[in-house]
Amino acid sequence: MDAAVLKTIEEIIKIPFVEEEFEVGAVCFETDEDLRPDFKLQFTIDDVVNYIYAIVFRLYSKENTKNLSILDLKIPYPKNAASFWEDSSIGKKFRQQQIIKELEFTAVSQLNWESI
Repeated sequence: MDAAVLKTIEEIIKIPFVEEEFEVGAVCFETDEDLRPDFKLQFTIDDVVNYIYAIVFRLYSKENTKNLSILDLKIPYPKNAASFWEDSSIGKKFRQQQIIKELEFTAVSQLNWESI
């Protein structure tokens, strides 16, 4: 993952990126589905990938993008922490169902992020 992308997301959602979950200071219920986003202390690559799933699904739902490759899509940065966590939660469900198979084989760092 591109460090600049992670840094930008950190600045937007105002919590740090961590390589692995459950680093020092992690909330014991952090992986609980019912944990409100405003109580999260960190985010991981899984949260970012889940966010991307929701965005790609939304973009693919638009008529003019159905035939584009994932690498041609512009992935917008989240507007704020609430939108990041909402999309990450939605994307997690899509990811578990493997709805977008092409994304499974695409490195997140290869994606075309929209500049802020």
